Amino acid sequence: MRLRKKVSLEARKNRLFRRLAGALGDSAGAFALLAAAALLGSVFIFVCSFVLSSPYFAIKEIAVRGVRELTEKEVLSLAKVRPHTNIMGINREVIAARVAANPWVKNIYIGRELPDRLVLDIRERRPVALVKEDGVFYLIDCDGHVFKKLSQGDDVDLPVITGMKINVAEKPLLYADTLKILEQLFTSGEYGFLGTVSEAHLDGVFGLSLLTDRGLYLKLGREDFSGKLNQLKIVLADLEKRGMGHGRLFVDLADISKVTVQRMEIPGKTQERKKGPQYRI
Repeated sequence: MRLRKKVSLEARKNRLFRRLAGALGDSAGAFALLAAAALLGSVFIFVCSFVLSSPYFAIKEIAVRGVRELTEKEVLSLAKVRPHTNIMGINREVIAARVAANPWVKNIYIGRELPDRLVLDIRERRPVALVKEDGVFYLIDCDGHVFKKLSQGDDVDLPVITGMKINVAEKPLLYADTLKILEQLFTSGEYGFLGTVSEAHLDGVFGLSLLTDRGLYLKLGREDFSGKLNQLKIVLADLEKRGMGHGRLFVDLADISKVTVQRMEIPGKTQERKKGPQYRI
């Protein structure tokens, strides 16, 4: 009986010793981890402090890219980056917000080219039309964003959109399609025969009409504007061959299957009927 009690007591002592040793081992491990973390944190702080104070990373050049309407000087004035500022210590979000305050700026990317070059990459808005509201003209970009009041310094030659209010909450699909075809007219070299579009009139019933400086008044309807303008090119070429392509013309392309051409002035004499496609003129 005494032997059994003695063995039980020894077993309890052994279990207690193992638990104590395990606890000490865990504490030592935790202490080692804390010490390592503190050491790494100290090293990180030292490295950051060294980098942020080192003249090696002082900005020596600021490159401005992508500007057309704005000048490099205007962008730098908006950015307000002090000379010899540490390139690693700048707040890119703050600088971007300053530059984006200009209405011409659509997007801006700020990049670092180590060790000492800062890059401001600008994406400007591309105006495609003007709208007039309360006697004041405003610029519209290809996304339909009315972004700026027209000023004397804006060297633009853009069509005026008429027939709709710019301050309505939900604009019709015709509005978006009109901006798309106007952008296409400016960026593509395929529509030089039209001249410069001076007005784009939107009507809820009759759709889009264009007026150009070559005396063309085009009724395009509500859809397939590109296809109708391509068909117009064929019609005008045919009229030119027949000596009938001069003067101011009203061309109804709303129904592409029956194109109607009318002169917008009284002809001096009756036109002779010639071979080929005939247009009501």
